[in-house]
Amino acid sequence: MTTNLRFLDEFLKHYQHRAALTYGDHALASLLATLDQLTADVASQKQSLEAALFALQSWLDANAPSLSPSDRTEFSQVLVQEKKNRTEGQSDDTTLIASVLRLHAMRLLFRFDAQQAEPLKPEDDTAYAQAKYRLKVSLREVETAVNEARIDTAIANAHHILGDRGANRRWLQDALIRIQTAAAKDLHRLAESIPQPDTPPLTFWQRIMFRIYGIRQEEIAKRTVASLRQIVDLQNAQMTEMATLLAESFNAIDDKLGAQQALGILGQLTTKQ
Repeated sequence: MTTNLRFLDEFLKHYQHRAALTYGDHALASLLATLDQLTADVASQKQSLEAALFALQSWLDANAPSLSPSDRTEFSQVLVQEKKNRTEGQSDDTTLIASVLRLHAMRLLFRFDAQQAEPLKPEDDTAYAQAKYRLKVSLREVETAVNEARIDTAIANAHHILGDRGANRRWLQDALIRIQTAAAKDLHRLAESIPQPDTPPLTFWQRIMFRIYGIRQEEIAKRTVASLRQIVDLQNAQMTEMATLLAESFNAIDDKLGAQQALGILGQLTTKQ
């Protein structure tokens, strides 16, 4: 264990040193340099994609706090620009490796930010606010699970193309577990359980203005609940899409059990719609 930790420490120091030589000490520049070096090492088969993903996670665990909000915005813009303008002279494998490493980096930064963010809280103690709060928490968890599963699947498919069937299967299983957990939330039941809110008393002038514009408090409340239900439908559609993709991915590697599990999730989601 001590030997492995020492190796990892030297491994990370190597990439940080290369980053400093190439880009200086700026945190974003160092991240980009690390990604470039890891991409080159995997493409030249100096190390596996799995090892590079682990090294990237270790690097971000240590350096994510140094990346400012502007760094993160710039990094996302770099990814968008790279997607539009593929660098000439790169092999298909190199482009693929660079893409999944950057996706993984974005995912890890999102996790870090989520840990620092203030948790959701109910607006008040009413039954309406409490029910809406439970739905919003579940919606956030489902959205996160779907995004994580998308990246897991992209990494799995990259492993498949690079010939690492074991890693491919592991990442697909990770994605499957995320979607299974998300599908169990039963968003439709949570949405249907939201009662109509109590309408607050209006002042004299508020009543006049509501009458002039034909506004009804009850209608505002109904529209709020309806908008949440539309978000539920959207998230269920996203989970359905991911379950279908996972079933196809498992079939592609002749994993019948994985495909059956993905189809089971698909059936579960279809029944709830």
